[in-house]
Amino acid sequence: MSKPVNALIALIVAVIVGVGFMMIDRSRGAEWVVSPQQIEQAKAEGKQGYESSPGTVTVLPIRSETADVLPIKWALTGLIAGFLVFRALSKRRTAV
Repeated sequence: MSKPVNALIALIVAVIVGVGFMMIDRSRGAEWVVSPQQIEQAKAEGKQGYESSPGTVTVLPIRSETADVLPIKWALTGLIAGFLVFRALSKRRTAV
């Protein structure tokens, strides 16, 4: 295949992998220690806030310490996957 086709395929794979990791992290709630949804659910149950540990009630959402690094993680995994696909497609095959 030609280099532009290889680059396009690698770009598509990179985007799919990066977005896939983003969706996984968002579905797990990796951005939050205590999410706004948990607090809303606790208030709907008649509590003051979310009880994160015995005796500790959280009334405001708390972001994870690693939340700022997540977009870098998504981008790097996508770039690495794209690079690996590009290299695999660019290898010259010898005739048998």
